[in-house]
Amino acid sequence: MKLNQRAKKLAAILLESSVDNAGAVHTSLQQLDNLIKKDAQFRSLLQSKRISNDKRTEILREVLASSCHTIAIEFLGLIAEEKSVQLIRQVIKAYDALYKEKAGIVSVQAHIAQEMDTADIDALQQNLQRAMNKKADLKIEVDGRLLGGIKLRIENTFLDASLKSKLNRLQTELLQS
Repeated sequence: MKLNQRAKKLAAILLESSVDNAGAVHTSLQQLDNLIKKDAQFRSLLQSKRISNDKRTEILREVLASSCHTIAIEFLGLIAEEKSVQLIRQVIKAYDALYKEKAGIVSVQAHIAQEMDTADIDALQQNLQRAMNKKADLKIEVDGRLLGGIKLRIENTFLDASLKSKLNRLQTELLQS
């Protein structure tokens, strides 16, 4: 079985197991993914052949008890037996997609020219949610290359309402007439 297919099956099992705690498990998995990305010692713990599986699981329980959901910790302990960080990260990614689909959440990445205040961010998020009839998981990035306006990536759809694209469209219209 391919690694990606296996990760999707494991993620589906984890989502079914988490039932009412799916949101807390999702948050915990995102924290674990950030920890895996940023901490080489944590990756070493997960991949170590010198540490027994029982000892590794015990360490994970102690270290992560206060910050992660029990289901996520136990799952990590089980899957860490394979010593594959790549598999763990793919399971987390697959779980993220399944959870968002089940909860009706859409990922939205916004690129803006300048910082926005909290009220404007909330208004943007509410407008997006109203337009899509789904919850929006909004992530905002300031892009200094933009003159003004906004670029949105909603799942795999790109919308460009930046000043530069509007000027380019206007230029094209003027050259065609």
